[in-house]
Amino acid sequence: MASLDEIKTLIEQQSQSVYNPESVPKLETYVTAQVAGQAPYYFDANRILVKLHSFYPETINDNVTAQILILSLTEFPSTDLLALLCLVPNQTGEPTATIIRSAELLDSCRFAEFWASFKPLERDGTVGSFVKSSKERLCKAIAGILALSYRSAPLAFVQAALDEQDVSKYVEKVDGDTVYFPPTADNTKRDRVFQEGVTFSEISTLIHKTAVAKE
Repeated sequence: MASLDEIKTLIEQQSQSVYNPESVPKLETYVTAQVAGQAPYYFDANRILVKLHSFYPETINDNVTAQILILSLTEFPSTDLLALLCLVPNQTGEPTATIIRSAELLDSCRFAEFWASFKPLERDGTVGSFVKSSKERLCKAIAGILALSYRSAPLAFVQAALDEQDVSKYVEKVDGDTVYFPPTADNTKRDRVFQEGVTFSEISTLIHKTAVAKE
């Protein structure tokens, strides 16, 4: 498997010249390594591979496409997946179609429906292992989104959103049937402070000057 530095060099070469289909096998191997947890996520490399597939349709590998999309989905709330979908032709085969549907639900903050769509992917031979290992990462991301809107929320609501019964490690605290998120500028009520920007004498002087100018 190519190292991250080798992949970065390869991407630079692709950016500076005509896309070379000979790079496809190496990039596909790196995608597989990302899914297996043996290499860091690298969006630029995955995007270049999707472009190469679009330029050279004979190189398309549906399994690799599904792996690229699931990698990007788990980067939520980034827009990586949205950027890739602009390059991927309509996909009706599985597991890609389910990945895309799950991403739509996730982006719409329909979290309970997202889990219902996403969890069956655990049984898929192409992305199943990665889907299982990404649960905690997605829960943290979803909890972060909830914290943007809620200082507190019903426990049942948060449990459904995270698909977890014990949500304590994702929130500030659980008190009975209520969950509390860490306070932020977004979820905390702030008192409005009204401050006079100008004095009456300043306004009077301005009116006087305007009147003199008109004369």
